[in-house]
Amino acid sequence: MKTRIITGVSAALFAIGCLVATGFGYVKYISLVAALFAGIAAYEVMKVSKCRNKVLTVCSIIFAAAYCPYRAFGFDEKISIPSSVIFMVYVMAMLIIMLKWYDKTRFEHVALSLFASIAVPASLYGIIGIVEVCDRNPLIFQRSHAVFIILLSMLAAWLSDTFAYFIGSKFGKHKLSPKISPKKSIEGAVAGVAGTTVFGIAVYLICDHFYFRLDTFNVLTSALMTALFCVMGMLGDLSASVIKRNYGEKDYGTIFPGHGGMLDRIDSFLFTLPSAYIIVLITEALSK
Repeated sequence: MKTRIITGVSAALFAIGCLVATGFGYVKYISLVAALFAGIAAYEVMKVSKCRNKVLTVCSIIFAAAYCPYRAFGFDEKISIPSSVIFMVYVMAMLIIMLKWYDKTRFEHVALSLFASIAVPASLYGIIGIVEVCDRNPLIFQRSHAVFIILLSMLAAWLSDTFAYFIGSKFGKHKLSPKISPKKSIEGAVAGVAGTTVFGIAVYLICDHFYFRLDTFNVLTSALMTALFCVMGMLGDLSASVIKRNYGEKDYGTIFPGHGGMLDRIDSFLFTLPSAYIIVLITEALSK
């Protein structure tokens, strides 16, 4: 328990550092951190799948790590090749690698490679995307709005899991998804959503008092967003758990003592950050 708490606090401090960097406009450099996370997550997925094709694994790690910096630093705009073409070539390359080393590569390894090297970094890119949308619409958003909504998505991903863990371990009687995640309970999930939503409202009130000048968000929308992010976080967590359960693994790795691997810590972001990005895009569209 002590190790779990220390690791959790360290992760929280790291998240705060990222939020501060976002607030001061260094979001491009956060993409380098996202690259590290995505690269490690890609390695973990391929290792859990017991893929023996090292070429496929290396390509997955490189593509996963390159995704966020490639977009954040504007290389997708500087290079004349459309991103859709790059993705198509990448998929074909993965399939050719499968054909070349067919004896030790299954199609599911290719599918997991594409998941790890595209879906994971694309989700993390939500942080950069949110800031970009807010910066190009100063009449609708402030930079503090970007920090706020990213913070809500992070709280939903981590704080709801903490509430669910402590409440569920003591009062949980009904399993949420016994075949995928035996330790999660409905009582813990409800407590996670409720507790985090209250915390999200408190965060909004603080930000509204000290930082917000535009009424883009209010108490109700903040509460609804937090609750939505909590549910999305659980779906992301369970979705990632399906993969490791299919291969009989408990965790993706041991990089975080008491918490497992990198993907065990950011799996909720697979749904929360894209959801936050979509909400910002919808807000932008409705405000025009």
